[in-house]
Amino acid sequence: MVRLFIGAGRRAGIRPADLVGAIAGEADVRSNELGAIEITENFSLIEVPDARADDIVAAMKKASLRGQKVTVRRDRNT
Repeated sequence: MVRLFIGAGRRAGIRPADLVGAIAGEADVRSNELGAIEITENFSLIEVPDARADDIVAAMKKASLRGQKVTVRRDRNT
């Protein structure tokens, strides 16, 4: 598993269900394939399978979360 950084957090109204729903819908990933979710004021982190991480990042670049385009990339701290 690797962590993905999502450039939106509680301040943007992001909830765990938003992240899971967007990734499942946009990248065709089952929710049980996703790991821990951490949501801070300004950003979120979610664990995804390493083999699918780049596909998820590419799919999420075209998506929006709660009506906003957000930055999605591999977390630099992992």
